[in-house]
Amino acid sequence: MKSSHFSERGQALVVIALAAVVLFGFTALAIDGSAKFSDRRHAQNAADTAAVAAALAKVNAQVNGLSDTPTTCPPSSGSPSAVCSALLVAGLDRASSNGYGNDLTNNAVEVYSPPISGYYAGNTSYVQVIITSHVKTYFMKVLGIQQSDNIVQAVALAKKSGPLYNGAAIISMDPSPNCSGGAGSGGGSVDVGGSGQINLSGGGIFVNSNASCGYSQTSCNVQLNVIGGGVNSAGSIINMTDSTTHANCNTSGVSTSTNNLQYVIPDDIYMPDRPSVCNTHTPAGSYTNPSSHVYILNPGYYSGNFPPNAVTNSQNTITLNSGVYCITGTVNQGIQWGNGTYNTITGTGVTLYIMTGGGFTLNGGTMNLTAPTSSTDPYKGYLFIVEGDKNSHPDCKINGNGTSTVQGTIFAPYCNVTVTGSSGTDAFSAQIIGWDVKLTGGTVINFTYTPGLNAQNPRRVGLMK
Repeated sequence: MKSSHFSERGQALVVIALAAVVLFGFTALAIDGSAKFSDRRHAQNAADTAAVAAALAKVNAQVNGLSDTPTTCPPSSGSPSAVCSALLVAGLDRASSNGYGNDLTNNAVEVYSPPISGYYAGNTSYVQVIITSHVKTYFMKVLGIQQSDNIVQAVALAKKSGPLYNGAAIISMDPSPNCSGGAGSGGGSVDVGGSGQINLSGGGIFVNSNASCGYSQTSCNVQLNVIGGGVNSAGSIINMTDSTTHANCNTSGVSTSTNNLQYVIPDDIYMPDRPSVCNTHTPAGSYTNPSSHVYILNPGYYSGNFPPNAVTNSQNTITLNSGVYCITGTVNQGIQWGNGTYNTITGTGVTLYIMTGGGFTLNGGTMNLTAPTSSTDPYKGYLFIVEGDKNSHPDCKINGNGTSTVQGTIFAPYCNVTVTGSSGTDAFSAQIIGWDVKLTGGTVINFTYTPGLNAQNPRRVGLMK
């Protein structure tokens, strides 16, 4: 009987061939993949620098008075404006200098203002750069893949200097009020009520909410007059009707505007820098009582409520020397005066900075307070600054007595602000920025907005993350 012999010669060649294919694949992935990732990193850097360059060019062009129109840049038809041309040239040139020219064969560079996609789409305060790059392959061509693509984008803020929130006198930042009880119930972003008269001159009201109760009135008993502005809303409804009778409360013909651009929270709330005295906790020093009824307070750091608890005698006059007052306080009581305790409080060139957690309650008494007006003062135009965040809303209350004058911006973007008029006529040469804002009372409240006496936005250019 013959035995059969099976030879295993040649099997190693098959294994080696298969291994070679696998090794070739890994090599191709390593080399072509590395090229793709390296290009993506460089393209992102180019997009970042191009977006910032375009934003800076846009702001500089606006500051230099070049003509502009509120149209998409680049326009869908016709020639771009001078501002649009400036930002397009700057963005494309910077991308090109970083190796990404707009040649369509290897790269495509697109510059837009406002952005056409993403979180900031449609917001004219931003510039978007999109780079599409084509990376040639080497080893992957064996598999029929001739190139790989990278698409990166960057968005930069382009905000020129000017009045806060386009010069509105009353601004409510709350984008989503609870609307408890419906319009006019006090659950809206801006509520106007009472039985008095509210006069706004030089600036109107801006409601940053698209809810139906964004702006509401409790009844037509209150008369709203606006000169040099109107009631503007990010929503599609401005409810100026009596919640009971449904009568039209806009008897004075206040202009209204809906579907305005909504501010992004918190990105579009620019808190001024915290004063250094708040970080160093440098005491304000002693306050003086040169007479039995007059106290003089110095700027500096105040731990606890303000004025200090030791200033308790009734019928006192408090004078605040010029400067920054950093106040810690407790919730809703960062600053609390009035109720007959302080008859008069005065201060020229003062900024009252309340740290996180505090609010203020200004009750009665005569208030004569003005913000700094010097162009060299970092807090020019700021009378009150209240820290906070979108999850915490302390109360900030101003209860007038008919003889108060307040001049400067009350910057409390996360505070629920209530302004209540009483007998007489209260005059506010002020801008009020709050989370929700309520205006009420049975008297006349006058608001006069003058840009030069209120805070201004500095020029802002920066990459968004």
